[in-house]
Amino acid sequence: MSEARGAWRGRVAVGLLFVMVFAAGMVTEATVRRLRMRHMHASVEKHRAPFGAERDRHFAEELGLDSAQRARVDSVLARRRVQIDSFWKGPGHSLRAIMDSTREEVRAVLTPEQRARFDRRHMEGRPRHPGDAGPPMPPSSSQ
Repeated sequence: MSEARGAWRGRVAVGLLFVMVFAAGMVTEATVRRLRMRHMHASVEKHRAPFGAERDRHFAEELGLDSAQRARVDSVLARRRVQIDSFWKGPGHSLRAIMDSTREEVRAVLTPEQRARFDRRHMEGRPRHPGDAGPPMPPSSSQ
C-alpha cells in the first residue's frame, strides 16, 4: 500500500509540474506579445508626423493648400478636434476595448505565420491618433 501511495504522489507531482510549466508558458507568451506590440507601435510611430499642428502642416502640404484654404481647414480641424477627442474619451474608449479584445481572440486562432501577417496588416492600417485611439484606417490603395 505504501508503494501505491508513493506512485500516486509521484503522478500528482508530475501533474502539478506540468500545470506549472504550462501556466509559465502562457504568462511568458502574453508578456512577449505585449512587448512585441509595444515595439511595433513604437517603430510605426517613428515614421509618422507628430499629432496636432505639425501633422496639420504635413496634411496641408500634401494637398497643396493655399493660405486661404489652410486657414479654413485649420478652423474646421480645431473646431472638430474637441468633439473627436471627447468621443475617444467616452464611447470611443469602449469601442477600442471591444476592438482590441476581438483582435486578440482572432489572433489566438491563427498560426504564428498567420499572426505575423495579421499583425503586419493591422500595423499598416493603424489610426493616426495619439494613444492608439480610434478605429484603424483603411489600407492604402497601393496594395
